Amino acid sequence: MSFEQVIGQETIKSKLKQLVRKNRLSHAILLHGGEGVGKKALALALAQYIVCEQANENDACGVCPACKKAQKLIHPDIHFIFPVIKDGSTKAISDSYLEKWREYVKVNPYFTYPDWNQAIGDGKKASSIYVDESSEIIKKLNYKPFEAEYKVMIIWLAEKMNVQTANKLLKTLEEPSNNTLLLLIAENTDYMLSTILSRVQQIKIPPIAGEDLKPYLTENYEADEDQINFAIHYGKGNFSKTVEALHQAEQNIQYLEWFMEYMRLSYRNSMLDLMSLNDAIIAQEKNEIIGFLNYALRYIRDNFMLNLNQSDRTVLPQNEREFAENFSKFITGNNIEKIYSSLNQCILNLQRNANAKIQLQILSIELIRAFKMV
Repeated sequence: MSFEQVIGQETIKSKLKQLVRKNRLSHAILLHGGEGVGKKALALALAQYIVCEQANENDACGVCPACKKAQKLIHPDIHFIFPVIKDGSTKAISDSYLEKWREYVKVNPYFTYPDWNQAIGDGKKASSIYVDESSEIIKKLNYKPFEAEYKVMIIWLAEKMNVQTANKLLKTLEEPSNNTLLLLIAENTDYMLSTILSRVQQIKIPPIAGEDLKPYLTENYEADEDQINFAIHYGKGNFSKTVEALHQAEQNIQYLEWFMEYMRLSYRNSMLDLMSLNDAIIAQEKNEIIGFLNYALRYIRDNFMLNLNQSDRTVLPQNEREFAENFSKFITGNNIEKIYSSLNQCILNLQRNANAKIQLQILSIELIRAFKMV
């Protein structure tokens, strides 16, 4: 992956390229920041830039044999460590999942930890970097570079290392091998050993700027400007959440219809009609029911912002904006907490496999009470 292919993050790209050109690369760099901001993409671009045989001031050439191998994630001097699922039948190491990793990264280098868990399992079991990986890390770091001047090891989600693995890595950081670059990627440094953090060069990766996301989304997705602006606002610089919002646009039409009817019936205290609406909603898959409730949470929050005359803190698609013009006056400081907590509790209970019909009936009663507080 080249720097040109990384969305936005021009300041970070410039800093990384400058470190290479001026030979100021630390033996270990930690790229950390929120989900979906491009840490993995930046690490891949830096690795290709380092091994490229004809790199220029701005980027890797993209055409030399080293670049072609890096793009296919098969360069012998670029190694990958990432969370895996332990099944007991084989050693829990990254190499066992390397083909899946290559396939997944090439399609979308911005994929998330939940995406990866779903790809290598059923999403129910969390992956980790286990102690089995320790010997693999040491072995690979002891290799001499095969083709490039440097060997690079990318450790995705370094905070997922268990204590034994982290301690093994600490020894490597204390006595680094020659011509070796460790590229650690993390979303939450609070879960990393302080002794590791003190031995790496930390680079904070900010959210992707909306002005950088917009041209990419316009070129690659069939969506109008209204939908793109909403998705950028919803994603808050997280590429994955932004794209999720675009994909969700069609489903949101149905969610908005349910939401409008739910709020009208709750305001009118029409419990029998609410029960009929609940029956229509619970006929859907559970994840769709939860999706609707999460949509309601977001839209309630946006309506409250409008009530407070803080329209600059929310961006709504045209159909949502039209309904909110009248509805927002009913979401006040008197009932926002009640509505929000009721929706949150309903989602939590459904995630714990509570009966959907009972939970939506409880929600209906709570919403009726909340609208009496306006």
